[in-house]
Formats: sequence, structure tokens, C-alpha cells
Amino acid sequence: MFTAVFQHHHAYLAVCTLVALVLGGSAWLLARRLGKPYGTWWGWLAATLTGVLGVTFMGGGPAGGQCVINHDLAEPFHTTQGLWNLALTVPLGLFALLAVRRPLPVLAGVLTLPVAIEFTQATVSGLGRVCDSSDAEMNILGGLLGLVVATVILASGRSVDWQGGAKAALVTVVAALLLGTGVAEPMLTFTNIDGTGLSAANSPQRRAVEQAVRQAFGDRYALGHVYEQPCVELSCTNILFTLLSRDKNHPRAFANGNLSWPDKKHLNILLEDGNRSAVMGYPVEGAKQPANEQEAFRIAQSYTDKRYPWAQGAVVHRTFPVGEKAELGWMTNWRWLDRDVLMPRMLDVQVDKAGHISQVDVTLGPTHVPLEKARLDARQAEKAVKEAMAAQAEAHGRGTPHGLAVKAFTLKAVDRDGAWRPEWLVGVSADPKADEATMASDAGDAWHVDAVDGRVYDGSGTQVGTD
Repeated sequence: MFTAVFQHHHAYLAVCTLVALVLGGSAWLLARRLGKPYGTWWGWLAATLTGVLGVTFMGGGPAGGQCVINHDLAEPFHTTQGLWNLALTVPLGLFALLAVRRPLPVLAGVLTLPVAIEFTQATVSGLGRVCDSSDAEMNILGGLLGLVVATVILASGRSVDWQGGAKAALVTVVAALLLGTGVAEPMLTFTNIDGTGLSAANSPQRRAVEQAVRQAFGDRYALGHVYEQPCVELSCTNILFTLLSRDKNHPRAFANGNLSWPDKKHLNILLEDGNRSAVMGYPVEGAKQPANEQEAFRIAQSYTDKRYPWAQGAVVHRTFPVGEKAELGWMTNWRWLDRDVLMPRMLDVQVDKAGHISQVDVTLGPTHVPLEKARLDARQAEKAVKEAMAAQAEAHGRGTPHGLAVKAFTLKAVDRDGAWRPEWLVGVSADPKADEATMASDAGDAWHVDAVDGRVYDGSGTQVGTD
């Protein structure tokens, strides 16, 4: 909900502060005219509430209609945003009790206001931001902390009505629960995370994503959630993110993407899939609905000429349908070859049936690297994988897998521990006749075989020995 970065919002914050002071002063004057006690605290409460709402909805945009439910309750305590969210509402709970002097209504407000704010951010365009349970958690804790501090301050006096407003507070909480389950929940899409694999991205990571998205699509989309996810069993990190539609007619449309970190060499953005509205597709100027591969290629080429002009230097390109009848459009690959070895730099662009860009996959890297001459051919690479699979199965107490199709399909330059190596990419797929255990445990990502020394790496990048 709240970010600690106020860049380019100084004027907004100045106006917000001025409005908060005006409304706070007005509340104080009104309390005095009505003869209400504690008018000063009412003024501070009005000013604080104005400030909280102003900062909360600062820079609001399209509503995404989705909320992240973080099951790791400790995770926001380790982030700057989480601590700011907590500090933001401490004065709110403090001034609320000093003004109202009834703990139960204040408690009801502290519990329901952050949830209402997150719901508003998820559903109201123009006020949309990131809807996250961690934000509500920290806002509630901050309000409770302020409430406790005010209780300690007032404990020695007799001005607190401990039972006052109990009925109203109960009605408020029950109504919020009923509205949440009956109205709010059907309007939202929830993404559950446990916090063990995902954590909030830091400022450099978010800036890197913003730069990569701007390179690919300019300012067409708003950036939503940004998370850091460590690779499994590898010393790398992926930055996962969502893109939100700026189209006021489709405020809930969104897309997903990921960026490798810290090298920032691989970017993948899926704007559309078979179950997603085509509204997120990126339009190419002058493009019409393609009817075949040639027309789809011209659209993709027009896009790359503007966004990735370096693709013009590719040695080969290929366009093919996605789906049996091009239901999802056409994909164009740009590749660089050096002595029949696939180089690290690659670009894939998918064009949908409407002529929009629906997916972009960018791999930055050199177009030429020094390599030793390959000594293993495709057949020898396939044999090495079969032997490695048998050894791996034996090490895990399983029988040799059967019914798998093993096919070496290309020779590629791979950065292995800081040195470039020519490696065969070997696909392992399940034959329809394979038994279920074999299909589940052995078919998967491409295996790699070093074309010089014959070392074998499984789909996770782990070296597999045959000794």
C-alpha cells in the first residue's frame, strides 16, 4: 500500500499536508463549537486520517481486481515497505482513542479500515495500487500499537469509557465480515504465497523491471506486484512481476513476467494466454489481423525494429504457428549461429490472431564466443543422457526408465562456471506407452551434454555422474 519512495511526488505531498492541516483545523473548530471535549485530539485525528488516505492512494492507477495473500506473517517485518506501513497507522490508533475515549469503536476501526483500503485499491480504478495482505497486516498492527500507547497514557485517569460503543463496534465488525465474504470475495482474484519462495523486491530490482518493461512496451502498462524468487538449487534469482492495464474499460486485466537477476539477461513477458482477455495484447502501429505466417512475421519485425533493433543482425529467423491451427497466433524466433553452434543471444516474439504482440522472450548475450571444437555428435550425446538417466535412477533406488524419447536437437554455447562450453541440448519426452512413474520422474526440461568432455547435466542443471 505504501512506498517509502516519494520521488516526483513532492508537490502532491505538499498539497496533501496542506489539506490535512486544513481539515484538522476544521475538525478542531467544529468540536469547540459543538462543545465536544478533546477537540485538539479530534483535530489531530482528522489530519492524520487525511494524511494516511492521501499517501495510501498516491499515484493510484487501474484496479487489478487481485490481491496477494501472504501466509508468512513475519515477512513484512523484514522490508522497508512493511515497517513504513506499520509506522503509518500508529498515530491513527493513538489519536483515535485520545479523541473518542472509547476503546471498542477504535478497535473496530483499526481492524476494518486497512481491509477496506486494500479492497478499494483492488477494485476502484484511479485509486488502484498493490492489494496485499501484508499491507493490511502491518497497518492493523500499527493501529493496535497506537491504541495500546493511548491506553497506557489514559490508564491513570477515569476519562475512558471501556464499554461505550460496544454494540456499534460489534455491528461494524460483523457487517465487515459479511460484506467481505458475500460481496468483496467474489469480486477479487487471490494469489496465495507462503513467503518461503517469494519476497518483496527491492528498489534496484523494481527499477530494473521498469526499465525492461519500458524497453519492451513503452508506457502502455502499469507495473503491479514485484517479487524476488530464488532459483531452485541454483545460485540465481528471478524477479516476478505483474503488468496492469491502463485501459479504463478493462481495469482488471493483467499480465505476468519475469526478469533474471542480477544479470538482467533474460526477460519473459506473457501478455496473453489461452484463458486471458486479449485486451492486454500490445498493438503494433499499422498492423492488421494476420492471416498467415508471412503477415505475422512482418508485424513481429515491425515491432522488433522499434523495440529491439539489434534483432536485424540475426543469422536466422523462423516463424511458426502456436497451436495446431494457430489458435494462439504465430511465434517468430531470431537466432545467432557461429559455426553451427547456437549463440546465447535470442529473441522470441509472439503475434496473436488480432495482430497484437502477446509474448516477448528476450535473452541478452554475445553473438560470438570462443569455443573448443565439439567432439561428440548428436547420437553420442543421446547415449550419454541415457546412461546418465540410468545411473541417476539407480542412485535413487529406482529401475532404469523405459519408454522415453531422447533426442539431441541443437548444439549451444553455454556459460558454465564462467567458461563458454559447446553443449548439446537433449530433449527427454515421455512416450505414450511409458509407465506413469517413468513419465513423472524422468520427462522434463532439456538435458545438457558437454560436446567436448561428455559431462551430463539434468534438467535442473545438476551434473549427473555415470561412475
